[in-house]
Amino acid sequence: MKNNKLYSLTLIAISAAIIAVLSPFTLPLGPVPITLQTLVIGLIATVLKARETFFAVLLYLIMGCMGIPVFAGGTSGIITLVSPTGGYLVGFLIGGTLISWLLQKVHYRFTSAFTVNILGHLVMLLFGTVWLKYVSNVSWTVAMNLGFTPFIIVEIGKAILVTIFGLAIIRALSHTNNYFTKA
Repeated sequence: MKNNKLYSLTLIAISAAIIAVLSPFTLPLGPVPITLQTLVIGLIATVLKARETFFAVLLYLIMGCMGIPVFAGGTSGIITLVSPTGGYLVGFLIGGTLISWLLQKVHYRFTSAFTVNILGHLVMLLFGTVWLKYVSNVSWTVAMNLGFTPFIIVEIGKAILVTIFGLAIIRALSHTNNYFTKA
């Protein structure tokens, strides 16, 4: 039992570190940049269980709020959470956990994993877009044009990559630890 807790904590810490290392890389696209955040969170959510995914993303958010420059573009601080793009950060917690939770409920095949990842990525985008609308005090059309529509194709591409690599990682790791044994 003690080893399982330690293994879980290790997965959480490593996953949070991976998110933190890759998140600062951005491609500017207006007020909402294209980042590696949703790609990494989708991958972690595909590989880990919901509990570990939730705490890995939460740890990442805590690191950023404490001032460690791990958010998009190397930003940090609580102020980032209340900025127009802060909803995406909160959406990572919800969308990532949803991906993991749903994948525990379905058969791990490409189609189901891809569908769940698309759903989770859309949740992240929607949460961020709603936040963007209210914090920026813009119309729904402007919020959708700035925070949702430009990212649909990008997120579909990320979901494809996440599904391919996530399932490959699970296959590879399932021989090392029963944590990674999926239905």
